[in-house]
Amino acid sequence: MTPEEKRLLSEQMALPRLLWGMIIRPRPTLEYLDTRGGRTWWLPALLAVLLVVLSVVVAAPITARLARASALEAQEQMFERMGREISAEEQAEIEQSMSIVASPLITTIFPAVGGVVGLAVGWLVWAGALYLAGTALGGRSSFGQVFRVVVWTWLPFAMRALLQTVVILATGQTIIHAGLSGLVRRDVPVSEIVGAPVGLGLKMLKVFLSSLDLFLAWRLVLLVIGVAVTTRLARKRAILITLGVWVLLTLLSLLPVLVGGLFATQLGLGAAP
Repeated sequence: MTPEEKRLLSEQMALPRLLWGMIIRPRPTLEYLDTRGGRTWWLPALLAVLLVVLSVVVAAPITARLARASALEAQEQMFERMGREISAEEQAEIEQSMSIVASPLITTIFPAVGGVVGLAVGWLVWAGALYLAGTALGGRSSFGQVFRVVVWTWLPFAMRALLQTVVILATGQTIIHAGLSGLVRRDVPVSEIVGAPVGLGLKMLKVFLSSLDLFLAWRLVLLVIGVAVTTRLARKRAILITLGVWVLLTLLSLLPVLVGGLFATQLGLGAAP
């Protein structure tokens, strides 16, 4: 075995220890990754991708069943409002539309690809924002160093995905009220939602609360440590940078909900905020 092969083998053997170190001794682990981490970020990246795909695959049968039920209920309510029975031809069209909505392409492939692409984009955006903010406040780091920190500190979200997958397998139900969104939980039938949609403000609040949980707090703590280690900035500045970027990106993530809600309101499909 050549010296290079021995070095690569040694690094590979250290990868599980790095994962464990991120849990029990994050600062020394991040200091090691900052100076000698190299391309070890591929391990948490691969783990995150696998867990995203796994959660989609596990939830796909449930999602398909719910999609078929929702489509059927909506069709039945539409014909009830029209005051007539469903013909055989219309029933066949309904079955065809339900098969499309519940197809593997819609319930598995698109969500899995979207989740993986979302991961990559999220890492790049977070790394870019932290790098620019750190540089503006006098930090000394490269984009590659910050990107490595961002990927490694994604570990809490990977743990959350694993836990949610286990819950889905155990209960046979998808995660509906994630995070603290259950605080604004409103269980109403489809007919009531169609007749009086949830207000835009409530929708935005629910989306925001769904991201708040212990895994987010854990991840922000790891990011503060990672930013301080990478940029060589004081802890207060690292906290300011991390929380500032989180607030900014959280607000940006609510824009699609705001725009969609305003558009629906203009069309008369939703309530005003």
